[in-house]
Amino acid sequence: MDVAVNAVAGALKAFFADLPDPLIPYSLHPELVEAAKIVDHYERLQVLKEIVRKFPPVNYEVFKYVTTHLNRVSQHSKTTLMTADNLSICFWPTLMRPDFENKDTLSTTKLNQSVIESFIQQCQYFFYGGEITEPSSAKGTPPPHGHGLESLLALQLPPPLQPQQIQHPLPPEPLI
Repeated sequence: MDVAVNAVAGALKAFFADLPDPLIPYSLHPELVEAAKIVDHYERLQVLKEIVRKFPPVNYEVFKYVTTHLNRVSQHSKTTLMTADNLSICFWPTLMRPDFENKDTLSTTKLNQSVIESFIQQCQYFFYGGEITEPSSAKGTPPPHGHGLESLLALQLPPPLQPQQIQHPLPPEPLI
């Protein structure tokens, strides 16, 4: 099956957006924000591990699966251009579904994103009893140089919309 990566990611994000409750329960958001503020790396990860164990069983299993997949994607960041940092930026709003009209949410955006980044980077620790891994020192993989980038983008981007595909039906008469 020939499906664009962006289409699959968009479908996944739409699925999570349509759930009645976010994958990461609202009730745990304050605890996650507080955990993100812990300065000691190992202590922060231990507290996050305790919090993720509070997820409802189905949420836990789905979050484990999604996080493991995102970890695999990040391991191929030289090809995918998606580091754990980039993936967390893209997916934290989908997984947590914050209220962006609330000023408190806006002040915790980076903390929420860093929590998701930790889950992606350390999924072996959180879900499989693995050791804490040292995250890569680079805050993102630079894009490749040369003609390889163009071919990669051509494979991942959906075709541009043609003007005739964008139709906004207008009412035949004014609504007044």
